[in-house]
Amino acid sequence: MAKVGRLIKALMVQELTTELGRRPNFFVAGVGRLSAVEADTLRKRLRGVQARVLMVKRTLGRQGLLALKLDHLESLLHGSVALVIPGEDFIPAAKLLADFAKADEDRLVVRGAFVDGQLLDKGRFTELANLPSRPQLLAELIGTLESPMTDVVLTIERLIGELAWIIEEVAKVKPEHQEGANG
Repeated sequence: MAKVGRLIKALMVQELTTELGRRPNFFVAGVGRLSAVEADTLRKRLRGVQARVLMVKRTLGRQGLLALKLDHLESLLHGSVALVIPGEDFIPAAKLLADFAKADEDRLVVRGAFVDGQLLDKGRFTELANLPSRPQLLAELIGTLESPMTDVVLTIERLIGELAWIIEEVAKVKPEHQEGANG
């Protein structure tokens, strides 16, 4: 029976290594006091933003991280741990996890994250979670780029309008000069 248990543990480590190899960004949270119902609620919410939660035993988590040469994360792996593996855009998952942790501070504690090859402590994770979402950042960028162009277009429209008004005024004055010269 001991061989079956080791085989199951080896498969769990392999699944963890495979999952973290595909998506190298993840968040680490302590879930020592999280009930099964709360864990399911967290899973469902995170699934809504294309994120996945893996509840990991400390020793198996260490083995998986060592296989990926991420041993400097070992300090985050104490007690019961959840690894949250976000989808392509990790900001929504970070926001959701941070909000869930605020609501249940005594049950879920975000310990840190590994994003773009960098280890983030709890403070830097909070900064990450407070960033605007990707669509919001893109909208702000487009607004910033669009603003000078809009100013140029409005200035050109105003100049054309003033030029048309000047031509119209000159056209009104010119016929008066022609009538006075003929008479």
